[in-house]
Amino acid sequence: MLLNRKKINRIAKWFAIVLAFVFALSGIFLGVGSKVGGNIFAGCAQNSSSISASSSITDREKYLLGLIQKNPKDTDSIKNLASLYAGDDVKRYQDAINWFNKYLAIVPKDMTVRLEIGSIYLNKLNDPTAAAKASSQATSIDPTNANAFLQLGLAEKDALQNQAAIQAWTRYLQLAPGSSYAAQIKDQINQLAHPAQTGPSTTPGAPAPAPSH
Repeated sequence: MLLNRKKINRIAKWFAIVLAFVFALSGIFLGVGSKVGGNIFAGCAQNSSSISASSSITDREKYLLGLIQKNPKDTDSIKNLASLYAGDDVKRYQDAINWFNKYLAIVPKDMTVRLEIGSIYLNKLNDPTAAAKASSQATSIDPTNANAFLQLGLAEKDALQNQAAIQAWTRYLQLAPGSSYAAQIKDQINQLAHPAQTGPSTTPGAPAPAPSH
C-alpha cells in the first residue's frame, strides 16, 4: 500500500490547524488577552479598542497593526496578525511568514509557529526546501514531536532529499509506532530506499512525482 499524500498532509498540518484555531479564539475573534479592555463584541468602530466576530478582514488588520504600533513586542498581536494573513480567505502567505518570523525573533523556541511556517511553505507556496528548514527547526526544539518529523519527511521527499526523508520518517515511526499511518510510512520508506524494486506508482491516490528543482 503506497502512501496517500493527502492523508499524510492532513496529519502533517495537524498542529497548524490547531494553532490557527487557537489564534482565532484568543486573538482575532475574542481579543488579545488581558491587554484589551471592554466588551470585545461591542463593535469595530474606526477608533474602537475592540473588534467583533463580524469585523472585516481590513478592520482586524488595522486593529492588530494598531496594537503592534503601540507595543512592538506584543507577541499575541504579532502572532494573530500572521495567522490572519495565513488564512485561506486572505492568502497573504508571504506576509504571514514575515510576521511569524518577527514573532520568532522574540519567542524563538515556539515550535508550533515553526511548524506553521513549514506548512505554509509546503502546502501554499510550494517551496519544500524552505518547508524542510522550518520543520527541521521545529524538530530541534522538540525532538520528541512525531508530527514535526512527519512534516519534515514530507517536505524532504518533495525536495527530492530521499535520504533525509527516510531519516525523518524513521524517527516518526520510533515516536509513533502505533500511528494509523505507520504502515503507509513504512511502505513509503521502502519505496524511497529501493526505487528500482518498487518502480513508478500507478496506484490511484498515490503521490505524484515531486517537481524537479
